[in-house]
Amino acid sequence: MKRETDVCYMIVHVDDILVVSNNPELIENFKNHIGKLFEVKDMGNVKHFLGIDVKRDEDGNFQISQRQYIEKVVEEAGLNDGKVSKYPLMTGYFRHHDENYLESNNEYRKLIGKLLYISTNTRPDIAASVGILSQKISKPTKTDLIEVRRIIRYLNGTKNLSLKLSDKNEIGNLEVYSDASWAEDSVDRKSTSGFICRINGGTVSWSSRKQDIVALSSMEAEYIALSESCKEAKWIKMLTHSFYEFVVPDKVILYTDSQSSMKLISNQKFSNRSKHIDTKYHYVKQLVDLEEIDLKYCSTEINIADMMTKPLGSIKLKKFTSDCGLK
Repeated sequence: MKRETDVCYMIVHVDDILVVSNNPELIENFKNHIGKLFEVKDMGNVKHFLGIDVKRDEDGNFQISQRQYIEKVVEEAGLNDGKVSKYPLMTGYFRHHDENYLESNNEYRKLIGKLLYISTNTRPDIAASVGILSQKISKPTKTDLIEVRRIIRYLNGTKNLSLKLSDKNEIGNLEVYSDASWAEDSVDRKSTSGFICRINGGTVSWSSRKQDIVALSSMEAEYIALSESCKEAKWIKMLTHSFYEFVVPDKVILYTDSQSSMKLISNQKFSNRSKHIDTKYHYVKQLVDLEEIDLKYCSTEINIADMMTKPLGSIKLKKFTSDCGLK
């Protein structure tokens, strides 16, 4: 439903309907209309939806968490009394080779499914760890199961964290942090791309996924990650045109810690290092040329997308977790 700049959206799940609008009168009209067709009950402002807890802080900013859902996962895994872990995945995971395969992957697959639901909704800090372990779902080892349970022990110790979705003091800013870990997997030597998108001071989108091809250099891995980040930035920018009365600035700020990739983008000529790169990965160059992307350098120490590409130690992970809005 849309009227001039007033927008109303409806999310339906079984018997639950979540109505969102920037106009209270529009919500009331919708409730009256739907009430004539069905028997409805107004539950008030959303507090819990699809296993996600929703609240607003004293400044009116939305925060989401999955404490109740995490507690259920911890209980089902039998880890209520387990020692809390300071990090979700050991940093030396890729250097550890285990051929003690599990007789059945049922438990492993079940736990990974629950962790994926948490990592994609409210917890970017475990996205890389869950993504890495989900690749072993067909033939997991005992070490893989131990690490899955480590993630659950980490969540048990951080279940009170809430993800801030916005900040009223930062209106209209869209920033994307991009990073890649080159040839991290010692088996197939493929790299991992990661990005975190922040709008109005809140983290709204993130991704950690293995790249489709083997990158021949760290520059190439970072370049591929930048193109994937650009696709997400482009989509979010289009989305804001229908969700808000305002639009984000024409240029999306894209942060990277790869100076070599930035040089490749600014250089209009192809070299021996880049002539083999597939055409689709030059999307970032096109958006920069069209001035839709403002590419900026940030050091690895402040690039929060670093935690989306590989396992990190507790100190660095804690810093990036806080920087991305998990408080």
